[in-house]
Amino acid sequence: MRGSFALPNMARFSPLGRTALGKHFGMRIEDLPTSDRAAVLDERRAELEAWPAHQRWHIEMHPLLHVDPPRLGVAIPARDDMELRTAVETFGRYFKAELRFDFPPFVAEQRESDLEQSVEGVLFSSRKLRATFPVAVGAAGLSVEAGERWLDWIWIHPFERGTGLMETIWSDLERIYGTSFKIAPPLSPAMASFLSRQGVASERWDSQRE
Repeated sequence: MRGSFALPNMARFSPLGRTALGKHFGMRIEDLPTSDRAAVLDERRAELEAWPAHQRWHIEMHPLLHVDPPRLGVAIPARDDMELRTAVETFGRYFKAELRFDFPPFVAEQRESDLEQSVEGVLFSSRKLRATFPVAVGAAGLSVEAGERWLDWIWIHPFERGTGLMETIWSDLERIYGTSFKIAPPLSPAMASFLSRQGVASERWDSQRE
């Protein structure tokens, strides 16, 4: 279900009413006395930490030192490895923030409902960054419902988009999970366009989930 961020009360951080800028109203920060400039910077740091969009500026890739790069493709199934599952959860939170969903789509700790629906997480390694270990730059989540497997969500780091990585990811997903899994709505325009270009049968992504 779509959601929205609850913005904090920014009036708490407004320069108006604060001592530092109150007595120098209209001045630029670089023109303030040193002590007042420091006070304004402290106020701005507090504002930054409380701002919901702050998390969007810290989108990280995940070096996976304890596993080897995939022999084929870029997919790394997380399964029971808690470090890998935690990375999947982090990418899921980026997915939630970007698309403004209410809840993250994946949690590292396996819940009873996850086991019932065979929820799985898959990481994707970068093809641009060369190392002896994989660097995860995205993830996806899949589940089984009423005997059908669904691709529930997928997210790729912005630096890796438009590089052809998604084509490799799709090939990996169909190699691992077969070519009949369905893609859960809603789809972004970019994802719908990608599926069309790949020639994915429309019944796999036009159907409504029960």
